[in-house]
Amino acid sequence: MQAMFDYSEDECPWYHFDNSYKTLLGSCLIVFGVSGVLLNGWLFATFVHSHLLVFRSHILVLNLCTASLGRNLLGFPFAGASAIGKRWLFTPACCQLFAFMNQFFGVFQMNALLVLVLERYLLAKYYRREITLYQRFYWWYVTFCWTSALIFATPPLFGYGVYSCDTTGTACAFLWPSMASGAKQLGYSIPYVIVCGILPVIIIFYFMGKAVRLEKIYYRGEQQREQKQLTRSVHALAIATLALWIPAAVQAGWQWLPLLVLGYRPHVPPALALIAPIASEAATCVPVLCYIAGDERLRAALLGRMRKNYALLPPERAKLFNRFNRYYKPE
Repeated sequence: MQAMFDYSEDECPWYHFDNSYKTLLGSCLIVFGVSGVLLNGWLFATFVHSHLLVFRSHILVLNLCTASLGRNLLGFPFAGASAIGKRWLFTPACCQLFAFMNQFFGVFQMNALLVLVLERYLLAKYYRREITLYQRFYWWYVTFCWTSALIFATPPLFGYGVYSCDTTGTACAFLWPSMASGAKQLGYSIPYVIVCGILPVIIIFYFMGKAVRLEKIYYRGEQQREQKQLTRSVHALAIATLALWIPAAVQAGWQWLPLLVLGYRPHVPPALALIAPIASEAATCVPVLCYIAGDERLRAALLGRMRKNYALLPPERAKLFNRFNRYYKPE
């Protein structure tokens, strides 16, 4: 196996993977992509119709659902089809657009997780003082997610970094790093890694611990049971999603660190090159599964789309079909 590049990075800078690997990659991307579309589409439709989803916190739940659904719809149809076709099947301009949207929704997902965890902490912190977050704060959180994702996805389109073929040569992604872009690459990559990777992970785990401690202190009544359930669901999906992003982080480090330290970039092992995109695609399915498993109100609303259709009923009627809704009280 080659250890260094010996050809132009204007072309796909990776050795040819075995076709069976690419077929497996494409099949897995399509399976998880279709599953993600169905799950997140189910949640999105439930938000549109259900009278049970009345907490302001559900705005941020929908925000993460939007990021996951967008990544599904704009991702696997191109990446999965190209992997099965053994090469990128679309135009160079489409490659740039695909990589831009993939980067955009990746940053969006991280920020959506961050604001969900932060909001859980703030509600617990101010509960004793009977202070609630105004609705405009939630829309500011949503605006932050969209704006920051746009800011960090745009620079490679203008030479600060490069969108090119990924490690399998069948899709397009941010190239970690490009030898052709030099200081401009590092000027974008280092802030991107710190602001969109390291800092959010630290903040997420820090405020997860703080929220759990405050809820144990303040959330004593039965009426706060639903808030604790939502917090547990948010924390579970944050941990599961970050765990599924680990292969992509390892893959980026595998490409980047040897170049910075040793002056060359080795090829990524085939197993890692396959696992990283598959795990990232699977991460879009995690939120809905965590809500179904851990949050009774969201589970009731989701299942109401299929069973007895009570999610479409007025609130008073809907409560009759949800035995856990005795303490139903909109924020």
